[in-house]
Amino acid sequence: NEQTAGKAFVKSQTPDVVGLQELTDIKPAKLQELATAWEHPHSSLLKTSGFSVGLTSRWPVEVVEKRVSEMHHGYLHAKTNGVHYFVVHLSPFKWEVRSRESNIILKQVAGLLDAGNKVIVLGDFNAFTPDDRQWLLANKDLIPRMKESDQKHGHVENLKEGEIDYSVMKIFLDSGLSDTTERFISKSLKHRLTLPTGVWKDKETPPEKGQRIDFILASTNLFQRVKNSRIIREGAVNRISDHYPVITDFELN
Repeated sequence: NEQTAGKAFVKSQTPDVVGLQELTDIKPAKLQELATAWEHPHSSLLKTSGFSVGLTSRWPVEVVEKRVSEMHHGYLHAKTNGVHYFVVHLSPFKWEVRSRESNIILKQVAGLLDAGNKVIVLGDFNAFTPDDRQWLLANKDLIPRMKESDQKHGHVENLKEGEIDYSVMKIFLDSGLSDTTERFISKSLKHRLTLPTGVWKDKETPPEKGQRIDFILASTNLFQRVKNSRIIREGAVNRISDHYPVITDFELN
């Protein structure tokens, strides 16, 4: 089944740390069972209801903060192997809410960056990066489709004054965090996408059109140690999730 395939896929990547989003109906024991499947003895879960986020690691995990107040889904701030991780899942519905959430997260991140800590903010940002502007503008049906969704659903406002909003990712990028994937990924649109996956089609073919809304952002002291980064779009990932995994390799001592 999908869960077995998912566990096998994660294990095949031999990760040191895994950030997860959209963990639904999962208790801490279940997350640890998943983590054990890819040989991680340590894990932490944000919450046990709704759409949760989690972190699993080869090393002990120290939870610094779990926050759900004033957040659509909330975030988990945990430290493992000397690195502060913020696992995020920003609002899918409103650019203004994402903007507010970003500023809440960055209040915590800024102090850590100022003190020279190693920081990674990762997850589903539900937001567009200015680095993808040329591809997003080339997709002629994106804005009309978003406009239609905004008009149809009272609780949705993803366009900012009728235009694609880049301000949320800019908040992070201007703070001193960098997109670890940008200089490694293809310059062709379809290889940059993290959503949707083949789940929505035949469970095997990667879609040609979509969005990149999942990121691994790193502080400068880690960004300088990035040796590779990729979005995996082929194989089992088209069955096991509606988002593609983003993986970054750091050369640490």
